[in-house]
Amino acid sequence: MTDFRVGYLYSLAPIHCGGEGDLGNILEIAREVHTDFPYVPGSSLRGGLRNEVQQLDETAANILFGKELDDDGQMGVHQVWFGDARLLWIPMRTMSSQAGDVFTWVSCHTLIRDHAILTGNSPVLFPSKPVGTKTGRYEVADAQIEVSKLDEGQKQAINLAGNWPSALSSAVQPTWSNNRLVLPDNDFQVLMEHSLWTQIRNKIQEDNDGAGTAGSAEIFWTDVCIPRDTILYYPWGYRLLKDTTLTTAHHDLLMDILTGLIQVGGQANVGRGWAHSWVTNTDSPVTNTQQTATVGG
Repeated sequence: MTDFRVGYLYSLAPIHCGGEGDLGNILEIAREVHTDFPYVPGSSLRGGLRNEVQQLDETAANILFGKELDDDGQMGVHQVWFGDARLLWIPMRTMSSQAGDVFTWVSCHTLIRDHAILTGNSPVLFPSKPVGTKTGRYEVADAQIEVSKLDEGQKQAINLAGNWPSALSSAVQPTWSNNRLVLPDNDFQVLMEHSLWTQIRNKIQEDNDGAGTAGSAEIFWTDVCIPRDTILYYPWGYRLLKDTTLTTAHHDLLMDILTGLIQVGGQANVGRGWAHSWVTNTDSPVTNTQQTATVGG
């Protein structure tokens, strides 16, 4: 049996999933090859969730995610899978000449289209100019953009699937609903250069010049992260084995984790990677008939 579901992440702290090709003292993040946008690899999401389940029930972790590689080179088969978590809405502090400082979320045609395909939303064409929930002239970084009003079809197309979690529906959702911009892809590409979270950090490293003289050097490096308040989405689902031992209790344990706070990516020791996760479908993939057959042998 195979099923397909959608989940969301709302970042409560900067997320850093290490990428290849770090440039000197710049700690880069994983980026999609075709868009160059940062993302959370499915392997990082899956690994973090597996660790959370394993801390509560190792048997459940092995049934859901498969047994880890042992000394004999044997590995179990997973029954739950997770795809990459992709960007959907990026937070951006803008300057509007009409309303002063504005905190808004920004997306683009490609991100909206791909999310619509995954969630089954009706496809909608967007104009080759910025549209949003509030009209007017905005100053973003060094650029000025004139924003037109979203029509009703476009408003429906940019909505998330399912319901927001109660932890976010009263505080975040109203602000998000009233402050959104959709940019053409080219404009969004430029905006991404200014919207990622960066921090310069330093470390004192002991040095020895080989002549017995000890000293210290201060090393600086720059972290690049997906900023907090970002909304990402990911596909996930079950692929049950023919003679599955997965039960509704295992599913409920996974749901307890998938519908709460989770940590993804690296640098957890400095508070990075925390996000609120929720899913659009919490139904168990296991029927009573399947469970009875499995237990009965």
